[in-house]
Amino acid sequence: MLIPIPGFTHLKYLVSDPVLTRSRDHIPVPREVSALVRVALDSAYGLRPVTHLHPKRFDAPVRAHISARRKQGGAEVAKLMSCHIQVTENSAEVCGSISLQSRTTAYAARLVQADGIWKMLNFRVF
Repeated sequence: MLIPIPGFTHLKYLVSDPVLTRSRDHIPVPREVSALVRVALDSAYGLRPVTHLHPKRFDAPVRAHISARRKQGGAEVAKLMSCHIQVTENSAEVCGSISLQSRTTAYAARLVQADGIWKMLNFRVF
């Protein structure tokens, strides 16, 4: 990037762009994380009963949001278009998009791991 030199209107000096270094330490995504997201999506669109949302794996706000979503409409097939998972040591954040019959919408979730068990704390379908 060229930056003007103070006091000189026509002279500029070159400042190189910062080099971004990415961490090569990738934490593998546990299968439980993607499975919990799929169960939540299936339950939200009527393909699974809400009783599959066990309180040990799904927090109360998640179950409340899915129950409210179920009251809005009938059963639809939610085709998973994208799923992005960012995993840290004890938590995971998931976002992505799903395709319904006539529209595309997004979802987001937050999961934590405690005592070796993954639990979904937040889940929203937009």
